[in-house]
Amino acid sequence: MSNVAIVRLAALTLAAGGVVATGGPAAAHGQSEPVDQGSTTVLVHGDGAHVTLSRTSVDGGRVTFKMDTSNAKDGSNFTLLRLVGNATLARIAADFAEESSPNPSTAAKGTRDLTRDARFFGLAQVGKGTPATVTEQLSAGTYYLADTGSEPGPAGPAVTKFTVGDSDGRSGPSARGPVITMTSSDRFISPNVLPAQGTVTVRNVSDTLHFMSIQPVKAGTTDADIDKFGQSGAQGPPPFALEGPSVGLNILSPGKQAELSYKLPPGTYVLLCFIADDKTGLPHVAMGMHKVVTLSTASTGSAGAVAATPAPGAPHTGGTGAVNPLNGLIALALLGASGTLVVMRRSLRWAGAQLT
Repeated sequence: MSNVAIVRLAALTLAAGGVVATGGPAAAHGQSEPVDQGSTTVLVHGDGAHVTLSRTSVDGGRVTFKMDTSNAKDGSNFTLLRLVGNATLARIAADFAEESSPNPSTAAKGTRDLTRDARFFGLAQVGKGTPATVTEQLSAGTYYLADTGSEPGPAGPAVTKFTVGDSDGRSGPSARGPVITMTSSDRFISPNVLPAQGTVTVRNVSDTLHFMSIQPVKAGTTDADIDKFGQSGAQGPPPFALEGPSVGLNILSPGKQAELSYKLPPGTYVLLCFIADDKTGLPHVAMGMHKVVTLSTASTGSAGAVAATPAPGAPHTGGTGAVNPLNGLIALALLGASGTLVVMRRSLRWAGAQLT
């Protein structure tokens, strides 16, 4: 994506109004995992701008969201959040506009404000033909769900209200499949080998927001290759980029966890997070939050050997501003054609939605 395109997308932050949908019947979805028998299932269909739900209210407890999209170009980027205190969707929009700023101090403030004003519960980034399922524990309250995969119209993305009632008393396992931990030092702690088809549990044990995009890369790619490219200032696609399906777990607030079920071709992938750091304002990938993994059909789903990306405290080129998010890291976002690109558009697109 060019710098001009980023600036053009930033204009979306000026969009006024918003649409609150009530949801409706969702078509049956082909999914990668059987239904969790201890949870309530919600079918979620998106077209990049609108969400259709099979139900808009559930009892508290374990909830399974089975997601797919008809958007062949950009896919769908489903986000589930709950407002904190007196925060409104208009304030969340303003926070996201700051978090997506090319100014590091503004971006850092945006991340801090988002952490304060909302609780994020993930959901998923999916492509057409590449569905995903997210299962998590939800408590009673009012939540909001949107699909920001495509550029919205003048009214901004449609936001669907989702209500969770009192708990039904059901609880599930503490984790299913391998565990991936997202840390305060902006790292993924993960097994080197993950299932190509199956479930992983993702935990945010940090004090800030994180998400996890799973993008295909060429065999032999290393984390050192990704660091080198991110620091190069290159304008073109990374030499290790590879076309192919991808999925991701969307934003998780500190202390939250979710189970992500998916089906991807076996091969080499990289876990990425582009949230702006709450201190430096740089995308977390520039701080070292990337992890090259192998997706294998032979994976048993056990924890396996764990190897983190560079140790916390290791030096990263650029400090508080030398890595420009609008050059080398924009090109890095072209991994997998559109998957991570959609992630970086996310904050700009949320800025069009308002509900008071």
